Amino acid sequence: MRSQVCMRVVLALLVAVGVYALWQRPFQRSTPRLPSAAPAVIRSAPPAVPPSARDILDRAMILELRHDQMMRLQALDRLWRNELSGLERDIQDAERGFSSVAKDAQGRASGLEIEQRASEFSRLSATLRDRRQRHAEAALGLLAGWQRERFAKTSRTADVGSHR
Repeated sequence: MRSQVCMRVVLALLVAVGVYALWQRPFQRSTPRLPSAAPAVIRSAPPAVPPSARDILDRAMILELRHDQMMRLQALDRLWRNELSGLERDIQDAERGFSSVAKDAQGRASGLEIEQRASEFSRLSATLRDRRQRHAEAALGLLAGWQRERFAKTSRTADVGSHR
């Protein structure tokens, strides 16, 4: 009689341990899991910002710029700063306008108005990118081939883009 009680206790313990083990194991999903990607794969680096005339002037000694190149780059830099300030002001105005419409909306503003404001902001941002690219091409166009190569080598290690 005593052996039957022991057997039942042992059997109950085995069942309890088995149930506990099954309960602790993660459930198998019927759908396959996607492999987890490394953080570096998920976050791509932003596109490189093209160099400004100021970036090139900052490396005048390394690039052995001639006097006429420096004068042209300085003039290009002044033009760019004037144009950039106007573009940035327009973008900030568009951003404030979009924010105020979105804030005031709270369900009242039309989707069309919000879409128009977002479209304007996007258009101005694209204009800025395009003009920045044109400025960079003009600035790099003032350099000789060997100077462009040297600039490219130095810009990999230096902080290009601080004068945008």
